[in-house]
Amino acid sequence: MNMLVNGGIYIIRDQEGLALAGDNFGFHEAEKVVMQPYSQDLNQAWQLKQNEEGKWGLMNLAARQWFYSFTFDQLAYAPCFLVPGEKGPAYPVLPCEEGYKIEILGQYVQSMGAHQPVIRSAEGTIFTFELLHEGPCDLPHMLVLRGDTANTGVSELFKDGDWYYCICDRRNAHENRERVGIKRSKDLIQWHDYDFLLPRSNPRPYPWMEEHVPECDIWCPSLDYFGGKYRIYYAVTKIFKNTTVMGQLSNVTLDKNDPYYNWVDEGPVMITREGDDWNAIDPHVIHTYDGEIWMVYGSAWSGIKVRRINEETGKVYDDKVYSVCYREEFPHPAEGGYLFKRDGWYYLVAAVERMDQNYRAVVGRSRDIRGPYLDRDGVDMMKEGGTTIVEHKRGLCYPGHSTVLQDGDQYYIVFEHKGGRCAQVELDISTLTWEDGWPESAAGRRVLARFEK
Repeated sequence: MNMLVNGGIYIIRDQEGLALAGDNFGFHEAEKVVMQPYSQDLNQAWQLKQNEEGKWGLMNLAARQWFYSFTFDQLAYAPCFLVPGEKGPAYPVLPCEEGYKIEILGQYVQSMGAHQPVIRSAEGTIFTFELLHEGPCDLPHMLVLRGDTANTGVSELFKDGDWYYCICDRRNAHENRERVGIKRSKDLIQWHDYDFLLPRSNPRPYPWMEEHVPECDIWCPSLDYFGGKYRIYYAVTKIFKNTTVMGQLSNVTLDKNDPYYNWVDEGPVMITREGDDWNAIDPHVIHTYDGEIWMVYGSAWSGIKVRRINEETGKVYDDKVYSVCYREEFPHPAEGGYLFKRDGWYYLVAAVERMDQNYRAVVGRSRDIRGPYLDRDGVDMMKEGGTTIVEHKRGLCYPGHSTVLQDGDQYYIVFEHKGGRCAQVELDISTLTWEDGWPESAAGRRVLARFEK
């Protein structure tokens, strides 16, 4: 039997072939550890770290959290969880004839609710440890967020000074439904609500909203700074319709304590009506390598578009529109486009496929802001192309509407997923790592495939 490698990355399987995994990718503290069919997902990878006593800590690489378990005298199986910390609990990992046993120490005399069997308390469960990689390597990981992260949809991060701002949909069934929300954080981990804008009131906040889209909803905000102003773009629309007006708010500061803090209505930016073959929704702004301001927007119908924006007014520069992502099958599910830059490339992230099927985020890239955007296999995103970067799977219900934050040399991908049996939308953030010029997130497809080539 091979000796365990300190710092090695392993897949740990039971005798039925199921892999030890952090459930839900470790989005929350005390997330369960479960057994799953192996699928090359990062939540199934563990790094082993040995302490001075010869015991082993098992760190789950999806969220950089530690395996933690304890025994109950009334249960045949020890419940297993993930816990944060620079150093985690350590356990004897004992070799046996067929593999290894993780010896769980400690007895607690009380009952526990139902949980998935992982480690048998009495005689122990036999595992095999399959070495993927012997040392440290550059892998992405999920951030374990705290604070006000629920009911947070279509999120975009913006850094200003020492603060990170999250501009988002406020999605719940109460008074904040379909407002624009602003959250704030110092460290990308602990978030708190900062401001709410554009309540879904009757009448709507501005007369032009009811004029163009009676009984409208307010969705999909984004935040940027140019032309001496902070600008929020958002969509005034109705679900499943392209009767949409894109609006704009401006402010000279993001500091609510500043006496000049005031969001001013700049009116419509662009309009689509029933019968048009595109939709003025999901706006996001990018500053090009040439210093121009462009916007990516659009959903369904004829797909995702890009066009130039006037730096002084924040409205359209001219009538030239370029299509960059499309899906042929009705209802043409391509939405939530976002553009970011790296090493001379423009990268386009988009949400594709239907929510009741395989909703996910894909990426392509181009040297030209106008496209075409090709995926890793060279397929145009206008022709069904796109390399998966955030995938629909267990623990990630309908992940999509991804945006990207560059903070120095580090890139983060920000996306939503529906948790609690899809009852609410959660904010999620993963670091991005790079392989051959292509980004990879902790929630991507087959992250561990690189070790198995």
